[in-house]
Amino acid sequence: MKNNKKPKNKIEVKFEYLDQYDYHGGALTPEREKKYAFLIGTFLMDFSDLERTLDIEIANLISDRSHDEGYIIIKNLKFSAKRELFYDLFFPRIFYAKKKKENANQLKLIRKKLEALATLRNKIAHAKWYTLDKEGYVRVDVNTNKDNGLIRFKRFKITPTIIKNGIKEIEKLNKKLPDLNENIQY
Repeated sequence: MKNNKKPKNKIEVKFEYLDQYDYHGGALTPEREKKYAFLIGTFLMDFSDLERTLDIEIANLISDRSHDEGYIIIKNLKFSAKRELFYDLFFPRIFYAKKKKENANQLKLIRKKLEALATLRNKIAHAKWYTLDKEGYVRVDVNTNKDNGLIRFKRFKITPTIIKNGIKEIEKLNKKLPDLNENIQY
């Protein structure tokens, strides 16, 4: 039994029900494994660097004298909390800027991109890559269908192109975040 559905985040998703037993294998050939492994590793390392950049920018917003206070505040925060803290700390600066609406839209777009990249990062990090099929769908989650009680696997389409686009988006944001404060005209 299969059921297809597209979520808002543009990554295609489908559900696959457990027959009686799960299986080993998929369509991950050694060539595909090598290609995916390189892209997954690059994506995760670049995302880690993006989070470090976000940490630095939050610390800069908290104090221009030292990063100590900023790191004391963010040391136990998850990425989503850091994203919201950055937004909340940065937004008041826009109030005093000349181009409020343009700067507010830019900040909202950055927030949205950070959220989308974090979602993709979680899917990539938690995917069961040896369940990858020929179409690029990979298991990311397992749950119980509340209507019929059957076990179902949530499979997302994560292709090399999707990962490459994520890497490009991370690189853009990693360059944009440090320049954001300097680009606001007061």
